[in-house]
Amino acid sequence: MIRINLLKPLDAPAKPFVFEEPSKSNKSKVLVLLALCLAAAVTIVVLQFPGLFGGLLAKQERTVAAPTSPHPKPEAVAPAPAKVTANAVEETVRDLRPEASRPPAPATYAELVPSRKIEFQNYASTRILKDIKSVTPPDVGFANFIFTPPGEFYVHGLAADEADLKRFQDGLASLTGAEIKAGMNVPAGARGRAREFSFFGSVRYPVESMPTPPDRVLAKADVQKELKQMRTVAGNLGIHIKEPRLLATAQAGNVKKMVWEASADCSFQQIQDFLAGLHESKSNLGFAKFALHAHGDEKMIADMDILAYVQP
Repeated sequence: MIRINLLKPLDAPAKPFVFEEPSKSNKSKVLVLLALCLAAAVTIVVLQFPGLFGGLLAKQERTVAAPTSPHPKPEAVAPAPAKVTANAVEETVRDLRPEASRPPAPATYAELVPSRKIEFQNYASTRILKDIKSVTPPDVGFANFIFTPPGEFYVHGLAADEADLKRFQDGLASLTGAEIKAGMNVPAGARGRAREFSFFGSVRYPVESMPTPPDRVLAKADVQKELKQMRTVAGNLGIHIKEPRLLATAQAGNVKKMVWEASADCSFQQIQDFLAGLHESKSNLGFAKFALHAHGDEKMIADMDILAYVQP
């Protein structure tokens, strides 16, 4: 590295030098002084411009061409790319991230495959009855209760007074993901203290935590067998289900969605036991909707839309 401050010029003398007539000895001194000055000048130039003499002193290199072979060596052939398959993207992702090969858990009910939809219908139907029972005060009764999976419901009933109605409404609002909209609220009874009410509501039961169920899509030949098993489970609980009537058939992707209408006389407890019995029997039937209508003391009529996914 060149340090510029070492080459700073000297200050000019106050007076010019006066040279006397040189004597013999003075001539020698003058020659020595001139040689020193010349050497200093050369040094300064070299230090200031180091590349000036580099090109003059550098030895010219000789360029020698590499010998060529009369028969050029063939280049190595690159291996052929792997054959692209229909699962190429999935295979690549699985190689990079093995955990990504598992399908992601669905975020909504609409994204569930048929088997998981039936599993969720049975779970949600059982849970809503249990939840409604747990938040209902003793002096509140139902005239109608309708539930449609995944979580919409309607309840119409009678409360002994305004305080009981308020407790029931607060209980509904405490359910999982509940959204409640009040409908009817009118005086009832001989003195007008009771309240006839209705609520429209919905709950949001989690779908991502549902276990993976077995394949619940039915072969066409097994449909009547499943319906018979359902009536047997009900009969063992003292519930008589009338012969189901086919209500609708629609295409749902690669399978057919079939819905039957069925009804039965039962109590609130019996309908809960019936749902639990279906699950224990590993039934492949689900519920598109069920409606409970009061029919005398402690009795009701249950109208059910029974659902199955059937292979074409």
